[in-house]
Amino acid sequence: MELYFNCPVTDKLFSSKYYALQKGFRVVDVPGHVRKIEGWVELTKPCPLCGVKHRYEAGDVLCPLAGGIDEK
Repeated sequence: MELYFNCPVTDKLFSSKYYALQKGFRVVDVPGHVRKIEGWVELTKPCPLCGVKHRYEAGDVLCPLAGGIDEK
């Protein structure tokens, strides 16, 4: 599944299927929500916009299944 990320160098949104959830993550119950992941997501291939492998807090990653992302 592709997720959406914001490149911190170009400040532009891109999608990628090349990412990994880093060790030490946890799933927590949030009142009024189902669950949320706390931890870090790292690109496993360089960013297509700037060529750097970025690391993101899980909450900063956008999932198209959650809504709010216009499909291409």
